[in-house]
Amino acid sequence: MVVKDIGKRFVFIVLAVTLIALMAGNVCAEEVNNTNVDTVTPVKSVNVEVNYEYTGDNAKVMPDFYIYSGEDKIEYNKELINSNSYVLTFNDTFSKEYNITAMTAGYVSQSQIILSDSIIFNLKASDAYKLGYDVTADADKILDFKTADDILVITSAGVPKYNSRTSEDAVEAIYNYQYKYGQSIPYNNVLMLRQTAVDNIDFAFIVKRGNELKAVIYEKASKTPVYVGTISENMTRVQWNNYFNSLSGENAWAFASLTNAWVAGASNIILQEAAFHGHVCEGTLGGYSIVQALLKYYSPVGASDYYDILGVPGGSDDDAVIYFLDATPGKIGDVGINMRLNGYIGFNTTSTGVSENMIGFIRWGASSGTLIIMEYNKSKITALFEKETGINPKSGSLEELKYNTWWVKNIKNNPEKMADIIYEFDNLTRAQYFELIGDGKTVEARGLDLDYILYLNLPKATRNSASGLDISLSDKQIEQIGVDATNLAISIFKNQKGIDITKDMVDLSVLTSAGYVYLGSSDTVLARNGINKVLGATLTSATLLPIHTPAYKPLWFAYVLRSPDSDILDTVFIKYNPDGTFFVGEFNGSNVADVGINSINNSATVKALSSKFAIDESFFGVQSIGNVWMSHPEFDQLLSFLFHSHACPGVQPGFFITDFIQENFPLGENESYKYIGSSIYCKDDSLIYLLGISPGMGDYFLQKLPGNETDSTYADGAKDEGVLIVWDSNLNIGRAVIITYTSAKLKKVAVNTQDANRHVQIQTYLDIYAKKDNSLVISKPTVESNEEKWITYEQYLELTSGSKDLNALSYLKGLPSVSKEDLLNSMKNNSESNSNSNTNTNSNSDSNANENSHSSANVNNVGVSSNYNNMPQSSSYDVGNSNDVLGSDSEVSEDEGKSYEVSKKSPAKSINPDYMPYVVIVILIVGILVGAGYMKHRK
Repeated sequence: MVVKDIGKRFVFIVLAVTLIALMAGNVCAEEVNNTNVDTVTPVKSVNVEVNYEYTGDNAKVMPDFYIYSGEDKIEYNKELINSNSYVLTFNDTFSKEYNITAMTAGYVSQSQIILSDSIIFNLKASDAYKLGYDVTADADKILDFKTADDILVITSAGVPKYNSRTSEDAVEAIYNYQYKYGQSIPYNNVLMLRQTAVDNIDFAFIVKRGNELKAVIYEKASKTPVYVGTISENMTRVQWNNYFNSLSGENAWAFASLTNAWVAGASNIILQEAAFHGHVCEGTLGGYSIVQALLKYYSPVGASDYYDILGVPGGSDDDAVIYFLDATPGKIGDVGINMRLNGYIGFNTTSTGVSENMIGFIRWGASSGTLIIMEYNKSKITALFEKETGINPKSGSLEELKYNTWWVKNIKNNPEKMADIIYEFDNLTRAQYFELIGDGKTVEARGLDLDYILYLNLPKATRNSASGLDISLSDKQIEQIGVDATNLAISIFKNQKGIDITKDMVDLSVLTSAGYVYLGSSDTVLARNGINKVLGATLTSATLLPIHTPAYKPLWFAYVLRSPDSDILDTVFIKYNPDGTFFVGEFNGSNVADVGINSINNSATVKALSSKFAIDESFFGVQSIGNVWMSHPEFDQLLSFLFHSHACPGVQPGFFITDFIQENFPLGENESYKYIGSSIYCKDDSLIYLLGISPGMGDYFLQKLPGNETDSTYADGAKDEGVLIVWDSNLNIGRAVIITYTSAKLKKVAVNTQDANRHVQIQTYLDIYAKKDNSLVISKPTVESNEEKWITYEQYLELTSGSKDLNALSYLKGLPSVSKEDLLNSMKNNSESNSNSNTNTNSNSDSNANENSHSSANVNNVGVSSNYNNMPQSSSYDVGNSNDVLGSDSEVSEDEGKSYEVSKKSPAKSINPDYMPYVVIVILIVGILVGAGYMKHRK
């Protein structure tokens, strides 16, 4: 027994010593590896070939890739081998399976499992991309792009739906098409008309050769042209009639007016505004002249000065002012006042002595305002044109084209000479200011009420002294600014973050004021071309996002980089200085800052980022739209946010109200929408952009009533947003309804800042619109129509002029209910004694009724209501918060679901692998001691 016990002890001790020696050796090896020997990480390389359905794209666009190992995104390096072949290199984690996805704007993404060292993708184009590419190729065959002096494309594609999806890919195809190797249509030479989801998709391709202008035009998403021929103002009357009669849609004047203004030398920014408005006319050119005169004589004095615009809808100059000053109706409320953003208010106040061509400007400073009333004198300017040319511009469309050309040439060097300053007043008080624009609480807006303004007896204002600084840059220089800023951002990402920025990245977007702002007398549209040349970025791929900005603000660029499955939004901010240098934003010693939800949920970080990083009041637009862009919103939603100049939940009700109107009140032949806003906030900007209405087109009016006057009696907690009129220009009658909106109720969530709260709301509404489940939604919003009435032209004028002692809502409620047939019979019986003049004037003129024709059948709906699963609530604090929505002052209770998590969950706590050998040694020693004790005990 003794020998046996000794043998057992010996074996046990040998095993223990061997284990300790092995572990000690492992520790030594670990120390050696950590101090003297570099760890070698295995590298995996994959050859990837990407073939596009349109082979011409192989040499034009560069695919982007995602590589995943399970849920983990793998970073990789990409090397271009030839036009469509790449080598992707990444650290091999010995995963059982790597998944790779190939992506390109306009093409359907594809994914494969990496099973070998070579992979081939054959990407298929989207339906809209095929449409855009095919019509461009067909136009090239007809017009022979490569022999042209210049090329222009005008299209309604973008927001209009094609096979149930927005059609921006059709425009992307136009950008990508190469008519010869390395030659594409310049980015700024593709003009997108502002259209609605239910409008037709039309294309006009125009080439210039010497004095010749030739066009090929496609309508209604057809790949067969409806017209091939001249589009010049110098065509004969017979040629014009042939052109006009060949087109069935409303864009004949849009194509002709934009083309001839382009040839006449209209600046890029005028063409951009005219595309927003729908065409070029004396009103768009007159509005440009007015803005130029305003900024010359009454430019902002302080950095926080802002403008509120008092307009009279119906004159196209209103749209020009809204566009150039970023003075949108949706910012006339508390948002604009509190955040010092420009806004617009306007309804028919001609009874007080103003004309459609007059515009009032309130330049508001710290505590008082300057009030300027300006106009372009139509009769005086027309008389001057007739005297110089012998042409009456009212004789027809060809004459008006020549009139536009004359305008363009006259405003090139001295645009303000075409504008007259009628009144110049100073010392406007805050109380008087709110009398004019309304306060949304107790004071109803007067608008451009000349009787009231003159009654105030204000002192005359003093014009600015002439500035000695005037910057004038060539188109090439402006484009180079975009190139230089972009290359600087690329180097910063590489040097400070080790990130390679390459062409056509789907997760990099450039937010910029370029295209809206001026450098001295030079517009900055072509800076977008510079960005596009370096990065391939485009609006239609959501990688080049121009944010609506007043013309007098700085030129800046924000390069934002998102990462899937992360809240981080790495950003480089660059501002162009007047001396030709660049300011580069800095935060915590770095030129790359995260502006995602984690940063905007910290008030100190927000303050630092807005004052030292994205400066000059640009931070709000950058972070709000950047964070929305991270969620891949619909194209039309993104355009609405850009037009509004920032993202906020107040914009989003307009998405759903627009859907409700288009679904329940589709337009028939000779019908168009008119809208009179009563409850005014951010959503009015999305209504304008998506419903195809605007003050300048004479079909959007806003009265801005006190809050208690818009409280609805039709549904608890609802607001009567305004009056919708479906106007029949042929019968000269309309169907009017009150649009009532009940906001959603959302659970409150614990966040630290208004910016974070706003972000959570926006994300929630994006989910609601997309019909995704969201635990924050308590009840869903509703939209309904009430008080349907058939109205005459006289009643329409009452509604659009403020209804005297009543407002539009109360006036409509007080009208008798008559059927369409009874109204027409009554009008017929009274026709001899009561002559009704039709509002549908020459659609080419400055005063527009915007009579859009659609193929949808006329629908009579009384008291239509929709309980939308995709409707957000309206808002009242600076982006608008009702008491029922998300707040930052309380947590969500247990029974209401989890609150929004600002940051990603921390990983579960675990033992650091570096300490594992020591842990094992300790366990073994303890085991040996216990074993020895046990054996001793046995002994």
